[in-house]
Amino acid sequence: MWIWVILIAVAIGAIVGFAQDGKSEDAVGGAMAGGCMAAGCLMRLAMAALGIIVILWLFSLMFG
Repeated sequence: MWIWVILIAVAIGAIVGFAQDGKSEDAVGGAMAGGCMAAGCLMRLAMAALGIIVILWLFSLMFG
């Protein structure tokens, strides 16, 4: 599921990068920027979810 989000961001970044000047280098740069941005956002979401899971696990150990 998450790979589709990254692939869509890469495709959109490539299209936007190519639309700027029409060069393939700009398309590659846009694709890299889109992919890195999407992967970074997904990693931040995963780390936040992991933090919540750890806190819930600790509460279950203390009060369970």
